[in-house]
Amino acid sequence: MKNFSMVITFIMVMFSCAPPEPIIIEVPVEKKDKLTLGKVQSQVKKGMNQTEILEVLGSPNIATKNSSGDEVWTYDRIGTSQSLSNNASATYGQAQLGRGFWTFLFGGTTNSVQSNSDRNTESKSLTVIITFDKNQLVSDFTYQSLKY
Repeated sequence: MKNFSMVITFIMVMFSCAPPEPIIIEVPVEKKDKLTLGKVQSQVKKGMNQTEILEVLGSPNIATKNSSGDEVWTYDRIGTSQSLSNNASATYGQAQLGRGFWTFLFGGTTNSVQSNSDRNTESKSLTVIITFDKNQLVSDFTYQSLKY
């Protein structure tokens, strides 16, 4: 009986000192937007027709006519992204060993964790204005990209 209680005590001490399992957070990947600054700069050219613009950038937010009667398409995208930097530290010590047996029986962890998180928020805006001539070909285009 004495050997059995020593073995049980040894097992409880070993399991109560084990580090916690790592936490894995999966972030869903969002569908990519067709409208990007790089795509506008590299693929939109004067002389392209409306179908080609639709294939490259997708549907515009606004379609209007200017004072000359030319069709004008406006694309406007605003996005926000957050980044999180985590500084977490876990400590193990003598104070934790006293709770090891109860933690072993009832579940949980035997560590104390301290976490400091820094959140950074960044907003971006991209506006593209494309003017088509009477033949529905790109006669002019402008864009503005902002990051704040």
